[in-house]
Amino acid sequence: MTQLELHGDLSYCNIDGHLIFLDVQNDRYFRLTERLESALIAYLDRVDSRDSDVRTLIERKILVDGSNDFGHIPTAFKNVPKRSAMEEAARARRASVGEVLDTAAIVCSTQRQLKSCRLKKILDGLASRRAKLTPGLPTSSDSESRAMDTAAAFRSARPYVPIDTCCLLDSIAMITFLAKRQLHADLVFGVTADPFSAHCWAQYGTTVLNDALGHALTYTPIRVI
Repeated sequence: MTQLELHGDLSYCNIDGHLIFLDVQNDRYFRLTERLESALIAYLDRVDSRDSDVRTLIERKILVDGSNDFGHIPTAFKNVPKRSAMEEAARARRASVGEVLDTAAIVCSTQRQLKSCRLKKILDGLASRRAKLTPGLPTSSDSESRAMDTAAAFRSARPYVPIDTCCLLDSIAMITFLAKRQLHADLVFGVTADPFSAHCWAQYGTTVLNDALGHALTYTPIRVI
């Protein structure tokens, strides 16, 4: 039998024994029925599952042929946040005029993309641009310090941009702002289950750049870009 894997546009996390999915192609979060959820867990754990349930998962494009480029196996999020750049007063600083103008341009461009493009296209573009701007750059204490200082400049400049704040908009914009300065930050998506809530933030190593540490830790990571 062909080896099946989770579709590459999907990622999931397990909260209290139940799976929550993020589908970046269709811009949505969702849950499976208990029966399909059990079947998927069993299949991914290489345990026998009912053929009819597996066929349903294939028909819904949850599982795909693992021999092609669409197969995807989620990896554990290793960089659990340990500090927040926002909560370190020493990192506060005023942005320069150039940084304000750059922040405004990036935020406006990001907002246009979010209004006109699917999330998958935006995330693929973000990853591609960031890779070109920050090829293979390692995280070090010096670069982390510079990332925190650069993120502080973005946060200082952001209030001058007359666009409402939003975690997705501002996280993507901040990551782009850092990438232009040769700093590679991650975009972390997280969810809660009861009640359901979705959130995202920018993170450099184990440092949250645009959120409080306690708030970020209330969410279970579901996808990292």
